[in-house]
Amino acid sequence: MFYKLLIVVFLAVSLQGTPSDGQKKKETLLSEKVSQMMEWASKRAVIRMNGEKFRRLIRAPPRNYSVVIMFTALQPQRQCAVCKQADEEYQILANSWRYSNAFTNRIFFATVDFDEGSDVFQMLNMNSAPTFINFPAKGKPKRADTYELQVRGFAAEQLARWVADRTDVHIRVIRPPNYAGPLMLGLLLAFIGSLAYLRRNNLEFLFNKNVWAFSALCFVLFMTSGQMWNHIRGPPYAHKNPNTGQVTP
Repeated sequence: MFYKLLIVVFLAVSLQGTPSDGQKKKETLLSEKVSQMMEWASKRAVIRMNGEKFRRLIRAPPRNYSVVIMFTALQPQRQCAVCKQADEEYQILANSWRYSNAFTNRIFFATVDFDEGSDVFQMLNMNSAPTFINFPAKGKPKRADTYELQVRGFAAEQLARWVADRTDVHIRVIRPPNYAGPLMLGLLLAFIGSLAYLRRNNLEFLFNKNVWAFSALCFVLFMTSGQMWNHIRGPPYAHKNPNTGQVTP
């Protein structure tokens, strides 16, 4: 009787310590999904997805990683100018994460174009683009997981703050260098130098106060213009007509 009791206890402990076939399959499936996502992320910062990939890698469990998806319509026939601008900022954010020293498989960036994944738009009852949604590692997306584009704009820095708030992953946005400003400054200095050289025998205009006053006035007007403000902060997502109150992209 005593030996039978020992055998029963031994079998119970053995069965409890051995993972079931279902658990093994779940772990294997999760490992395959993570490996697939990492392989795609190593080739391009933003993973392009269609309906089949979305259902298999995001909707279907198991999943231990977050996925930020930009739903967009980049095809020329859609005439979505905002989509192109938002995609450029989104690419900057994703590349900043991909080339970061803190890059892990905790979060991935993907995009679903309407012409490649219209079934995904129908599945989520979406009728506008661009839209950013965070699919958390556990559970379904909440209301805060949908980015408030019209309130925050689509700058990469704003997207990074939202990602940090939803996933605790902090991304330092690194923008590619812009050589347009130094190039224009160099051309301007070259033009001024050439003009001064050609008129080296008559430089009295340099001591003319009216010329300097007019130049300073033009500089102030240029720096305070709306176009310069848009160049610094980026164009607004939408414009509001002060007369009718209508908001248009």
